[in-house]
Amino acid sequence: MKRRGFWFSLLILAGGIAAAAYEIKTVPVRPIESYPARATVGGATIAADPYPDDEKSYTAFDIKDLNSRGYNPVHIIIQNGTTGFLNIRTRNIILITSAGEQIYSTPGTIVVDDVTRSGLTARMPGIGSGDDATSTRAGSPLSDFTSKELINASMAPASVTDGFLFFYNPDRKKSLFEGATLYIPKLEEEGTRRPVGPFTIHLGRAAAE
Repeated sequence: MKRRGFWFSLLILAGGIAAAAYEIKTVPVRPIESYPARATVGGATIAADPYPDDEKSYTAFDIKDLNSRGYNPVHIIIQNGTTGFLNIRTRNIILITSAGEQIYSTPGTIVVDDVTRSGLTARMPGIGSGDDATSTRAGSPLSDFTSKELINASMAPASVTDGFLFFYNPDRKKSLFEGATLYIPKLEEEGTRRPVGPFTIHLGRAAAE
C-alpha cells in the first residue's frame, strides 16, 4: 500500500511539474504616448513595440530563442479616440523591410507548431511532446500565443486594444526591424465603413531602444 501511495504521489508531482513548465507572462500596456513608434490619423492612434531579440521576446513569451528561430513579435496598441466604433482587420497589416520586401504576419498557431516541433519540447521540461505544447488547454504555449495575438476586432469609442503579430525572418543574422516600417492601410468605421488611415509606423528607433 505504501509503495502504491509513493507512485501515486510521484505521478501527481510529475503532473504538477508539467503544468507549471510553461509560464504565462503578463505584458503591460503603457500609455500610448510613451511608445516612440506610433501614428495618429483621424483621432485613432496606433503604436508598435517591436521585440527585436530573444531577450526581449522572452519577457512576453516563455520561449528563450523565439527570434533565433525566425519569429519576430510586434506588440501593437490601438487607441480609438473617435466618437464611433472602429474595426481592425489584421490580415491587411504588413511589415515593409529596409529592402522594400513586404511581409505578412504568421498566425500564432503556426508559430507554436513550428517552434515546438523544431525542438522546443526537448528544452522545456514538463512538455513531453509537440501535442502537449500545441494543446489548447489553459497554460499551454498555444493558448498563450493565441490569447495575446492581435485579432480582428470592433473597438468602442475611447477604448484601447492590443495584441501581438509575428513576422518571420528567414535571414536570422540580420535585424528584421532595422529600417522597417509597419503599414496598416486602414481602420474602418462600423456602419459607414468609412476608412481611417493609412498608418505608417517606422520601427527602427523603437527596435534600437
